Amino acid sequence: MSSLIEFAHLIEVAMNSRIKQREETRRKILAAARSCFDQLGFENASTRAIAAQAGVAEGTIFSHFPTKEELVVASLGEHMAEAIERGLHTMEPDWCFVDKLMHIASYRFAQIAFQPGLWQVILQQVVFTPRKGAVHDIMQGSGLLCAIKALIEDAQLDGELNPDIPVPLIRKTIMALFLFTIHQHISLQSFDCEDMCATLRELLETQVTGLWVCVPDLAA
Repeated sequence: MSSLIEFAHLIEVAMNSRIKQREETRRKILAAARSCFDQLGFENASTRAIAAQAGVAEGTIFSHFPTKEELVVASLGEHMAEAIERGLHTMEPDWCFVDKLMHIASYRFAQIAFQPGLWQVILQQVVFTPRKGAVHDIMQGSGLLCAIKALIEDAQLDGELNPDIPVPLIRKTIMALFLFTIHQHISLQSFDCEDMCATLRELLETQVTGLWVCVPDLAA
């Protein structure tokens, strides 16, 4: 009986080791992909170059990511998840809604400032891609949508935001401002993190404060 238990334990250890090794290989591939896309662009960043930088065989990449497009999506999702996690764990609970959003955004903008070429690839291959739902999948998988949803709900409970406005509508507005900020700064080739933060803060504060002095009679 003890021999069977020991044998089962050895199998479990081997399986766990294999899983960890596969996760580590995936992490190396994604890091190498981000570096190559940033420096070379999408077309010139071959899977052979990515594999060489990651220290794996080219076929290993395709065992994790069937296409180069999926590699772009995965590399962005993981990168964004890291920024969101850092932002959430270093946030002060008594900050106002805008300050909390800006804190999370600052980590993402710092990543963009460090690898601006990567985000240009992402805009070309993901944001303006014909693949339906690609942007939503990234935002959802990275945890960004859940994080913003939780911040909005807390702000509504605290009386900061209008509780009558649906959470999804506020979230869509915030995401539109975030993407506009990135697109504007890439168009201007201005990747300073503080400048990007200033642009987004200005837009957020305008949105939260409101544009109307009084509600007009709107056309149907």
